[in-house]
Order: sequence, then C-alpha cells, then structure tokens
Amino acid sequence: MSQRAAPTAAPAPFSNRSYRESSTAIPRLRRRRRRSIVPPIVYEPHRMRSYRRRGYNAAAWLPPCQIYDDDIFAIDHEREELEERSITYIGDIIQRELSLASEETNDDNDDDDDDTAASSSSSSSSFASEETNDDNDDDDDDTAASSSSSSSSFAPQNEMAFRLAKGKFTHLTCSIAGEERLEHLVASSSSSDVNDENVVCGAIVALQSLLITGMQVGLKGSPEQQQRFFRHLSPSSSDDGRRRRPKTLRESMMEWSPPDDVKRLKHERDGTAAIELLAYLKRKRSAQGAFDLLVSLGVWKRHEDMALLRSGFPVRFSEEEELAAQEMEESSHDPDEILGIREDLRRLKIYTIDGASTSEIDDGLSVEVLSSDDEEGDTRQRFWIHIADADRWVPRGSRILEAAKRRMTSIYLPTGGVHMLPSRLSVNLMSLNANKDTQALSLGVELLPSGAIDTNAPLIVTPSLVRVSYRLTYNEVDEMLEEGVGYDEEWQLGALLTAAIKRRLFRSRNGSSEAMIPHPVPQGSVFVEEDESAEDGVRIGLNVDVSHNAGVNNTVSSSGGAGKGSELDYAAPVSPANLLVTEMMILAGEAIGKWGAICKEQDRAVNGDCVVPYQLDLPYRSQKKPAFETNERGAMTFEHLKQTNKGYGYCAAWYVRRFFSPVKVTLSSAPHAGMGLDCYVQWTSPIRRFGDLQVHAMVKRYLRRKRINELLTNNQTIPEGITSIDIGYPLPNLSPHPTNTNDEDSYEIDFNEGIGLFRAARPLMRSSQLYWQFEYVRRLISKSPDVAWECTVLGCVDTARNQYTVYIHELGLEHRYLSEMGRLEEGMTLWLAVRSVQPRMGLMTLTLAPERAVEESKVAGNRKRKAGERDDQ
Repeated sequence: MSQRAAPTAAPAPFSNRSYRESSTAIPRLRRRRRRSIVPPIVYEPHRMRSYRRRGYNAAAWLPPCQIYDDDIFAIDHEREELEERSITYIGDIIQRELSLASEETNDDNDDDDDDTAASSSSSSSSFASEETNDDNDDDDDDTAASSSSSSSSFAPQNEMAFRLAKGKFTHLTCSIAGEERLEHLVASSSSSDVNDENVVCGAIVALQSLLITGMQVGLKGSPEQQQRFFRHLSPSSSDDGRRRRPKTLRESMMEWSPPDDVKRLKHERDGTAAIELLAYLKRKRSAQGAFDLLVSLGVWKRHEDMALLRSGFPVRFSEEEELAAQEMEESSHDPDEILGIREDLRRLKIYTIDGASTSEIDDGLSVEVLSSDDEEGDTRQRFWIHIADADRWVPRGSRILEAAKRRMTSIYLPTGGVHMLPSRLSVNLMSLNANKDTQALSLGVELLPSGAIDTNAPLIVTPSLVRVSYRLTYNEVDEMLEEGVGYDEEWQLGALLTAAIKRRLFRSRNGSSEAMIPHPVPQGSVFVEEDESAEDGVRIGLNVDVSHNAGVNNTVSSSGGAGKGSELDYAAPVSPANLLVTEMMILAGEAIGKWGAICKEQDRAVNGDCVVPYQLDLPYRSQKKPAFETNERGAMTFEHLKQTNKGYGYCAAWYVRRFFSPVKVTLSSAPHAGMGLDCYVQWTSPIRRFGDLQVHAMVKRYLRRKRINELLTNNQTIPEGITSIDIGYPLPNLSPHPTNTNDEDSYEIDFNEGIGLFRAARPLMRSSQLYWQFEYVRRLISKSPDVAWECTVLGCVDTARNQYTVYIHELGLEHRYLSEMGRLEEGMTLWLAVRSVQPRMGLMTLTLAPERAVEESKVAGNRKRKAGERDDQ
C-alpha cells in the first residue's frame, strides 16, 4: 500500500511590508535578483481573496474604503474588489492603446514598403525621392492625428475621470506631454466603471505606482544605501509623528498636493500596484518592465532622465509658482531704496564673463582707480565684485521664496537646466544684463602686493544700482588678452587678470589645493542637442575640461573617435579668463567673511545701546588640512607620485583625494585648507543656490538694521514702507510684510534649511552625466566596435581582484578595470576597448584592445591632429 503524499504547504501570505523591509519574503528569489525592488507575483485575484478570508495580512495598496475604528483586523472587502476593478480598468485601457500603436506601426511599415517599390520603379530618382519624403510627411501627420485623437478625444462622461487625473502625475515625467498623456489615458476608457470615482482613483494610484517602479531602473546599491539616497525625501521633521486618522481613497485624491505627495511616493517606492498591473498585462514584473511599458505608451522617452525623476526635484514650475513670480515682477517694494542705502555705481565700467549659453548672469567685475593721500600722488586700485540682488525679487515670507525652497539649487544636466527660480525673474530681472539698470549687492576690496586683502583699506559691502557695459564670453576675453586689447583699450581686464594671478600665488603659498594638485584630472562633460538626423533625434557632444580651467578640448567632437596618443593631445587649453573669474569669486568669498568678522567685533561694544539689535551670522565654510600625519606610508606614496609626475601628474591628483576632509559649515570663522584662506563664505550665486540667497538676506538685513539705528539715534522716523520682515525684527510701529504668511518663521534665517535636498543635487548631476557619457560610448562602438581608447592607470582599488581605476583620456572619464595582465604600475598607459556598455544600468566593461584596433586608432588620431594643424594655419 503506497504511502500517502504529504500535503503541499500553503503559499506564504502576502505582507503589507515592502519587499525591501521584509527579511523573510522569498529569500531565494531575493538572492537571485538582488536589484529587484519588489518580488514578482502572479496576478490571481481569486487566490488573494482566499488568503484574505483565511485572515492573512494581504498586500493592499489602496487606502481603506471603510474606516474600522473599533477593529483594526477587520477585512475591507470593498477595498479588495475596488483594487481588482481598478487594475482591470486601467489594464484594459493600456492593452487597447498598445494594440492601436501596434496597428499603426504595421500600417506605416506597409506604406513604407509600397513607397520603396514605387520609388524603385520610377525613372526619375530625384522625383522619387521627393515623393517618398512627401509620403513620409503625410504618414507622420496621420500618425500624429490618430495619436492625438486617441488620447485627447474622450466622451463627455469621461470628463469626471479627466478632472480626477488632472495634476496627479506632476513631477513624475520629465515633459508636460508625458503628463498630459497619462491624464488623457485615464479618461479614455469606454468601460462602465468610468463613472465610478473610486475606480478611477484606484487606476490613478496604479499608474503612479507604475511610474515609481519604472524610476528604479538602473538604481544600484544595497537597500541600506538606497535608503540613504532617498533620505532627503522623508517627511518633514516638523511632523509630530502622532497617529492620524487614515484617509479614504477619495479623500486622498481630493487633498492631493503635488510637491509633498509626490515626494512621499518617491520616498516610499511602493510597487505593489505596479506589479499587479504588469501581471495583468502579462509583462515583465520588474522595474525594467515598467520602464519599457511607459516608453511604449509614449509617457516617457527612451532617454528619460530617471536620476532626475528619482531625486524628488520638481521638474517644472506650477501655475501658482509662475503667478507668484509674476506678482514679484510687478512689485516695486525695495527696502534698500526706501532706506537710502542702495548706492549708485553706474559710473563704473562693469564686465560680465560667462559661457556663451549662460542665461542666468549673476556676477560682474569692475576696477576703480583711487588716488592716494600721500604727496607722491600714486594711485591704487579697488576691485569691485557685483552680485545680482536676488533678495530684492525673492523677499522673506514671499510665495516665490517657498518655491525656491522646494528646489534649493539650479540643476545643470546635459539635456538642459532645471532652475531654482522662474526665468521671468532669474533671467529677465535678476541677471546682470548688458545696457540695463540692475540691482546688485556689491563688494569693494583692495589688495596688497602679495595678493592678500588689505584690511587697513575700507571693505565696502552695499546694495547697489549697476549698469553692465559689456557681456563677454570666456573665449572673447581670452582673445582680447592674447591680442593685447585687454591691456590697452580695455585695460581693466588686464588689471583683473594681474590681480587674479597674484591671488592664485597667494593661496598656493598658503597650501591651497592648486599647490597640492598642480595637475588636476580633467573631467568630461556631455551636452545634448536636438538633431533630427542623429540617432533618437538627439546629438551628443563631449568636452573635456580641467578643474579651475574652462578651456574646451577642441580635439574631441560629437562624432567621437580615438584620440591622438599623448597627454598634450587631450589637455584643455589654458584659459586666462576662467582663472580671472575663479579667483575674483574666491576673493569675494574671503572678503565678505573678513567683513563679517570686523562688523561683529565693532558691534559688540554698541549692541546693547541699539534699538534694533545687530545680527550678522554668516555660514563660514571650513576644511581641515589633509591628515598626512596619520598615514605616513600614504604620505610617502603621494610625494613619490607627485615628484615622479606619474601619469602626467594625474596619479598624484587621484591618490591625494583620500586625505581631504569634508567641508563643514559653521557660524564662526575657521580656515579653509583647500582654498588656502583664513575664512570663506559662499555667496556669489544667489540666483541658483538657495544658501547664497540666504547670505544675501542676512547681509542686507544687517545693513538695514544699521541704517534704522542711525535714524533712531538722530531722532528721525523710519521711512514709510519698511516692514518688520524687511529687517527680521518685530518693531511695534512696523507692519508685517503684506505677502508674508508666517511672521515668526520669516524672522529667522536657517542656513541648514533644505541641506539634504541640496546635497542630493550633485549625485543627480553626476548620474545624468554618466548616463549620457555611456550612451555616447554605445553609439561609437555600434559604428566602430574595434575602437581603442588610450588610458592611464591611476591606481589600484582592490589588490585581491586586481581592480584598478583607469583614466580614459578622450572621454575625460575615470572608470574601474579588472586587469587581465595581473599587477599594473601606476601611470602606465593601456589601450582598452569596450566589451559591453549599458547606459541605463550605468555599467561599462573594459578589456584589452587588439593590436589592429590600437594601430587603427593611432592612425585616426594622427589624421585628426594634422587636420587640426591645418585649421590653425
């Protein structure tokens, strides 16, 4: 008699906890697919209902339809049914859209075949070419029309669905077109459920989950590392953490707030609904599957910036924010003008020096000649740094200030910029545009022959009215200096460059990073331009820049190709203009730090007798000296690499990074070793950095309080129009700012506000750059698989695995390489090829290039060099 088989164990119940938090959820699958954010499941509604009836904790993804205050373990059967109906509702819409897109593609292919046959039988090739182009244009028009009709034309009964979907996908796509596509998608159903608000809301939640899941494609790191990456999106610490009454689905949709609720979605990264939707559609249940589906639907483009969407930065300004900017554009309230402290500096010849594509111009430079008091009649020079007065247009307590807080910084990506402030303010009003009167915060400083700041001479900080004389680019200034114009007609440029050279030498003698690292590793940067003739309609260009040097490596073009074979071939040309601007901005940071310390020292004696107390707390940036004394062996290695100049000096620059301490921000003055300065305050970019805007507000409030104390001391009245918010201090006879929403909060300036979001900007820009660099490489090797790259070995990162960091000269890229030759020497040259590259996953594998590829790359490089020499001649 055969033994009876043991009963099969019941499948593990679903868990409300996310897959990342669960320590027991499908452990074998998690080991196999470590990068999956949620475990794949099979969409079987009947089985889920069975689990719930047996009391298992089901993975519900909708808010409760009923609130059971007396029984927290009660089963919400209405929610179970609603989830199934919502998945069916949006799943059927997606299936219909995909089938329509497939039919259109097949029709286009048939039309192309007919056109090809017609053109081949035509006797006139030129006429056939024109006819084919006309047909293609007609096809494009028909496709656009059909796409528009399928997405934008919906029945009147679907207006309710469209109204519910409106604004629910903000900041979940990089383009407005993608957002509108999702809104029309929700409202394009012919199902009877289109009249059920709860079903439509559930479909919106499922689409949001699909978008969040698709954003995780290419995200690397352990769950702990990912949690740290999304830490800045966590709820505000002001939340008292008390248990709140849960909201129903309809309440959640009606009270939807794009900035806060979208950040919550991106922080939680709940993909439960997305997995059920993908299972219903019988598609791959992973982040890649979600991404591919959204691209197929036309919601995302193939090159959608996932790093930007994941980061939580708002991708565009809302209508309310644009309206707030318009209100400030029309505002005439200028406290500095009312108090009479805005100095007219339009007498000075002011230059702005920026890149050709720069639209937010926030700094200008000028030189003033002063006569000395001695009998010899010598003259001296005062150098002026004028910074755009962003605080004039973004006052404390205003709605546009809140918009800036949501971003904290402007982000510059290969595809374009995501600005901190609307362009109607940042470009039109704040920027120091040529031949236009503009408000600024100006600093005047004099230098000693050594390059140090002359503290015996007056340090001037004042709100000002300026008029820029010339708007110049780096290349134009380089040309003017090289040809002598900068020392003759425009002698101010020569004077600024002479002062900049003195400043660089002064800081180098104080141990700045420029002295420690004479040859910084050049970094590649890509830019993307629309080009219908290029792949995917975008052309990728590449520049290789040196830190503290804006010179562009003109040997690298958008067409790619191998380099020319030596360090000089890839090095960026020297840019005196960039040296000039860099040193003047650093001078401004040191000078305002010294000015702040002097003012605080002077105010200590009189602060008790003032009606309005003085307050000048500046965020001083400090950095300790490299800790060579704790690692003697490392210090000896660095000195050896530096003296032997291995790898053109790049090996030493790469190796010394491990010794640098992070920068700290405190309210007390402290040395900055990397700058080689006693003190340093960052304030020269208020249009694109919120921290710099905060410094402007602090400085101007101090100057306003000083003026008010002078008026009150002389028994004069405070001018009408000055508010308590303008000076950051409540006075009985001053009214609050009319646009202020919270007076008490507007009095304080917190330099740590939003620091987490600000710090997230740098890895975001790095991720976006890396994606497009890898896409640049992918396109090159797809055309020429055997291309070889000249590389320099910078150093070893893992001796056990023989893993090294190599520098690819032509790409300006540092990358890991597993040696196929055993141990490698620092500074040695290798010719490597790309074995595989996956831009979306951020992966590239290098291997030794074959000899034939190396020779071809060298020949191509020599050909380029000769062509460049002919162009120069």
